[in-house]
Amino acid sequence: MNELQKTQLEILTSFIKVCDDNNLTYYLIGGTALGAIRHKGFIPWDDDIDVAMPRKDYDKLMKMQNQFPAHYFIQTYETDSHYIYNFAKIRDSRTTYIEHNFKQHRINHGVWIDVFPLDGVSKKVKPSKNFRYRMYYVWWNVFMTFLPGLLRKPKKGTIWKDIVFNIVGGLFYIFNIAHLRNRWVDFLLRRHKYEDCVLIANCTGNIPKRAAMPKAFFGEGVKVSFENIKAVVPTDYDGYLKWVYGDYMKFPPEDKRVGHHYHSGYSLTQGYKDYMKENKI
Repeated sequence: MNELQKTQLEILTSFIKVCDDNNLTYYLIGGTALGAIRHKGFIPWDDDIDVAMPRKDYDKLMKMQNQFPAHYFIQTYETDSHYIYNFAKIRDSRTTYIEHNFKQHRINHGVWIDVFPLDGVSKKVKPSKNFRYRMYYVWWNVFMTFLPGLLRKPKKGTIWKDIVFNIVGGLFYIFNIAHLRNRWVDFLLRRHKYEDCVLIANCTGNIPKRAAMPKAFFGEGVKVSFENIKAVVPTDYDGYLKWVYGDYMKFPPEDKRVGHHYHSGYSLTQGYKDYMKENKI
């Protein structure tokens, strides 16, 4: 476990305590669930933590900022006006991790874990056309959000892209387009109650091809070892991981064993505000 992962694990530990104290349901998902089962902790090359909660519990957690240590910040588009996602991050404000695509965003740039809402999809076994419509809209939302960032991917000789990036980013801020779009996406995602559906999905993150999945995978959850703590994964974690990854015990090729995030600034000992001021970001 590297130093970044240790910091993320501390955030996760605090998150779990708040959930346990308030009887909130959560699950490790994605690569974090895979790491818990295959590695008993982090996938060695992973650089984030993903958890998910049924929408009702997610909404409750969003109102519990005062139950976290003061240096942790629940970041949503409601609490941080230039934050662009429809899921939350819990940030450690004493640290810095400035994702390259979001260098220009005046948001909390502390090290984080991702917290996703799980929404109902359908009362039937197969997703409805309405769900497909909602998914298309969310993908469009993601595309429009990342359009400026895609222009910012670090390459040589891309001054013109930086210029376009800054213009587009400025327009987004002036008209607060992302905030309005987020409200509309939230409305779409909440149309089916999690409790009433047999299919559910995390529609707000990196949406896989088989996003809609049986709610039965999740159940009450089971506690497993994750590094030096216990954390909850879906009850049928085998079914869930096979649904998402196929043969999940098989390791990827060595050239694919890399993290997913690129940074323009990083410190585990200096808060993001001081770091950005000192480095003129």
